[in-house]
Amino acid sequence: MPPILESPKTVAPIPDRQSTLAHRIAVNVPRLLILIVISVCLSGGWYLAKRGFGRQWRYRVVEELHKRGVEASVGRLTLDPFRGLIARNVRIFDYKNREKTLALISEVSLDINYAALIHHEPFLNALDVRNAQITLPLRGAEGKIDNAQLNNFHAHVYFPPEQIYVSQAEGVFCGIRISATGQLIKRQNYQPSPPISEEEWRRRLSLLQRVVNQLQKFTFPAAPPSLQVKFSGDIAEMESARVEATLSGDRLQRGKYEMRDLSAAAEWSDQRLNITHCEWNDVGGSFAGRADWSRQDNRANFQVRSGLDLKGFLDAFGLGGPLAEARFYSAPLVEIAGSANFGEDRLRLKIIGHATLGQFAYKTVPFSDLTADFSWDGDRALLRDLRLRHQTGQLRADLFDAPNDFRLTVDSTMSPS
Repeated sequence: MPPILESPKTVAPIPDRQSTLAHRIAVNVPRLLILIVISVCLSGGWYLAKRGFGRQWRYRVVEELHKRGVEASVGRLTLDPFRGLIARNVRIFDYKNREKTLALISEVSLDINYAALIHHEPFLNALDVRNAQITLPLRGAEGKIDNAQLNNFHAHVYFPPEQIYVSQAEGVFCGIRISATGQLIKRQNYQPSPPISEEEWRRRLSLLQRVVNQLQKFTFPAAPPSLQVKFSGDIAEMESARVEATLSGDRLQRGKYEMRDLSAAAEWSDQRLNITHCEWNDVGGSFAGRADWSRQDNRANFQVRSGLDLKGFLDAFGLGGPLAEARFYSAPLVEIAGSANFGEDRLRLKIIGHATLGQFAYKTVPFSDLTADFSWDGDRALLRDLRLRHQTGQLRADLFDAPNDFRLTVDSTMSPS
């Protein structure tokens, strides 16, 4: 049998050490560079997220806000990987006087056109606020600062050319859910109106503080009341802006007194406040009223009709002293119309009205009913056709009281005992 020839074995060439080292370097150097770039990016992102941008960047953001009609300062400017540029510890000032702080905002997301930023052009497109807390620094009693907070605040603000547009702003203030939308015009040749005096500024803060103090005394057993606001105007003439507001609430508790089905609507236009209606119910009956006030002459007109649990209402607001010893077995019916002049010297009030009381008792004396017409102008008081009935008879009286003039007519068939 012929022998089988085997194919010759190929001997693998011994690799060149220098080419192997070059190959390893060619592979590992790019990996190392990529790792370094990633590390630098992560470190830079961590630094910008924790430490933030420098003073120069904060200044550019503040200057851009100023151009858009918002006077502010930024405590820190950081970068969030999901939300972008974040301004933290933002302080909002009065545009006319930077020394007056209007609000403190925990954080604001900035929608920025980075190409415009690099080319030193207007770069701020919008502001986005999510779940922030706004602090209103109010000066309370003895000069102490009492902070009121607007919690869970959400807002989106756009900056079209020469405009500030608030698409939707929502938050909770003193337990009331507030939402606002509107737009303001901010022209390039904007000239602010003269700043208000320090005295007027303190007066406004004091009024706001009193409102906050009263709101904090309410609780809301059901859903929170809702306040919806719409506004429009020119930022150069904020006093002449137009504002519409509606307030509604199911149940509002103050002490032992409960208001139900609250509904109110108001409008500010041409420097005039018009409360078109204010209504609510309680266990005794209902209340309906309207009023208006002019800023130009500082005068107000009002009209109310009340069938409320009057004693419970006055007690809840600390005004029940005059009726402390009275007991009403049915809700009194009171109708009042009048005007008020808030002059610099003193308040001048004029009222005219009618009152009807069903069965009631004063101290231990029961009465069947009472009716009367009345008026008062601050100097003179008139009580006309007062009729008070008791089981023993009736008392009829007329009264006029003026400086250096007092008249009283009484006709009674009641038993003095």
